[in-house]
Amino acid sequence: MVLISKEHKRAVYEYLIQEGVIVVKKDAYLPKHQHIPTVPNLVVMMIVKSLKSRRYLKGTFSWQWSYYMLNNAGVKYICQFLGLPEDVVPATYKKVKMARTNLDAKKEDVEEPEKTKEEEAAPAEVRE
Repeated sequence: MVLISKEHKRAVYEYLIQEGVIVVKKDAYLPKHQHIPTVPNLVVMMIVKSLKSRRYLKGTFSWQWSYYMLNNAGVKYICQFLGLPEDVVPATYKKVKMARTNLDAKKEDVEEPEKTKEEEAAPAEVRE
């Protein structure tokens, strides 16, 4: 049995509510988790195992790595645990707005040069 401190649980929950997903390597001897450096990997494994058994996370295991995704019930539970308003959502729930780049704007502003009558009449073969 692993005893989990409130600080560790809070750190993992804060990471989950920010990102919406977490990746855990199946290695209980790692001194710290790769994304949450203040928490040992074993503790993260046990916390996500607990959340998955309560159906707050959906998990997939592949090649010694576990991938967990937070579902709607998990978001509500973690918001309640951390004392956050219910309108807080993880990054995976937000839609990304694509910013218009300068390159796209330049493409629209540049007009194609007009073709001469000879170029239009010539076949699409190689011209010498």
